[in-house]
Amino acid sequence: MNIELQKIHYIILGSVVATLLLAILLFYYALYSPKQVELNSLQSQLQVEEQLLQVLEEQERNILANLLDSTVELQRKVPVAPFVEQMILELEKAETISGALITNTNFGEEAVTTSTLDEYVQSEELAEELPGIPLPEGLKKLTMNLTVQADTYEDLKAFLSEVENLTRITQIESVTFSGTPEVTSLGQEASTLTFSVSLSAFYHPELQDLIEDLPPIFVPEPSNKSNPFRGS
Repeated sequence: MNIELQKIHYIILGSVVATLLLAILLFYYALYSPKQVELNSLQSQLQVEEQLLQVLEEQERNILANLLDSTVELQRKVPVAPFVEQMILELEKAETISGALITNTNFGEEAVTTSTLDEYVQSEELAEELPGIPLPEGLKKLTMNLTVQADTYEDLKAFLSEVENLTRITQIESVTFSGTPEVTSLGQEASTLTFSVSLSAFYHPELQDLIEDLPPIFVPEPSNKSNPFRGS
């Protein structure tokens, strides 16, 4: 009798254990396993999205860097401030390359609504004017009146050519000179040619958001000149 009871107890215990195991298996395959699969899928998706975000952030940084480079480069041509220092350095470069000498300069500022491109004035009586060209609203003009000395007409032409090819957009408004005095004796030396040049450069002060993107100025070593446009 006791043996039969023990058998019944073992059978009941085995049934309970089997039921528990079956319940655990059902729970795992019916609930836990799908959730785990879903969790793994979400984690994989998260990793992909994080990688995508990194790619987008890198692209954004590259775009901003390229935009900054583009803005800086554009401001070498038309800055958002008068940027007189830039013009002085560029004119000094034109002066050095051409062999001409700028002895005096005056700067002024004015608003611009249209632009008139003038041919070089080869004498005080001759000037050809072209039709006006509309310019963007808010553009202002930095005017420069230079007194320049050159030994020859070739130096004069070289100076004007360098000015035309400045990085900053520069318009030559007029050039006037009187020519060299007539040589009347063999011992007389030809005088230095002196001429006046009126220039215009442009800037757009309404774009103040870009003021921090002004290109850097590389100032050469001081030459101990009291006037940067004089030879000494």
